Amino acid sequence: MKMSKVLLETKDICVNYGAIKALAGVSIKLMENEIVSVIGANGAGKSTLMNAIMGMVKISSGNIFLDSYPLSSKNYKIVQSGVALVPEGRRVFASLTVSENLRIGAFTRKDKSEIANDYEWVFSLFPILKARLTQYAGTLSGGEQQMLAIARALMARPRVLLLDEPSLGLAPIIIRDIFKELRRVNEQGVSILLVEQNARQALLLSHRAYVLQTGRLLKEGKSSDLLQDKDIKAAYLGN
Repeated sequence: MKMSKVLLETKDICVNYGAIKALAGVSIKLMENEIVSVIGANGAGKSTLMNAIMGMVKISSGNIFLDSYPLSSKNYKIVQSGVALVPEGRRVFASLTVSENLRIGAFTRKDKSEIANDYEWVFSLFPILKARLTQYAGTLSGGEQQMLAIARALMARPRVLLLDEPSLGLAPIIIRDIFKELRRVNEQGVSILLVEQNARQALLLSHRAYVLQTGRLLKEGKSSDLLQDKDIKAAYLGN
């Protein structure tokens, strides 16, 4: 894997929900061409981290940078700058067709010829979506909806793809297929930040990982090392 510079960085960010500290001084880095996973139990602050990066929750202190410049706190500007989120629970527009969902993903773009090329790109990743183009998203299976949510985010042509619990509620064979395509996405130049309760799958996919525990970073390191870490095995890998 070739990596050069830091692409996305959070520095000591804190998020409070009233008296509850959801994030307490969390600092992470995502390099160009890298996949980084953030693992942890329910309530660890994983989704809050994603929502903070996307400007969907307000940080009380700390900073978020893209290309060493402060990242906007306005969601549409964040998308325009090259960061897209696949939210937890997929959140496709159920009453719209697959085609309409994909068009919404490209709403910040003006390059029509490139948009057309990206349709073919996402169909090469998830061929079933091409067969479902005129179908309402709400009638798709859970796995198909997750594919659509990822494809919709990719239609924004992000440099950074954020994925919040992509394996949630899916059968193991579907998870395997989706994670295989995520590796292809990364190989085509998209850096990925993944938060995931399925720690084993996340560590197998990613190059590096961070472990969150009740809003604080507990450990970080190469994913291959964390897979062999006895404390991580006991707490998150079931062995």
